[in-house]
Amino acid sequence: MNTTTRRLATGAMALSLLLAGSAADAGQGFRGGREGAPGRGIRAALASLDLTDDQKAKVKELLEGERPKYETLRQEGRTAREALRTATKAATPDPATVGAAFLRVDAHRNAMRAERDASRQKLEALLTAEQRAKLEGWTSAHRQMRRAAAGAGPRAGRRGAPRAPSS
Repeated sequence: MNTTTRRLATGAMALSLLLAGSAADAGQGFRGGREGAPGRGIRAALASLDLTDDQKAKVKELLEGERPKYETLRQEGRTAREALRTATKAATPDPATVGAAFLRVDAHRNAMRAERDASRQKLEALLTAEQRAKLEGWTSAHRQMRRAAAGAGPRAGRRGAPRAPSS
């Protein structure tokens, strides 16, 4: 590879990392209270399941036991996103630094997903087959609503976002 091609390739890589970092940085402000109310979504789902008193106690114990883990993960996520934000806002962003910061944010996202999946399995173990089916239906319906809202525009579904124009 000659020098010009190498410089162009390096510049393109730096630009792509910078854009990826900026995209990850976008929308990291107020998240509609999600961080302030951990478990809010699952609590709403559980309210529709007619849990026994024993199940309610076990679910409460499970959620309280998981809370410190999630608080630690949320703080790690804030730190990772701030490092990415700082790397992308530098006067001359270093592609390696931006790339490493982006990979840390991605690794954190994967860790959160794995933790949520593990918590969900523990929760489902406390439910009857009928309750698990009802929970899956509730989850599926809410997932579809979120996807429909996300398809209505770039900020659709977020609190305080302007509504998509009606036809």
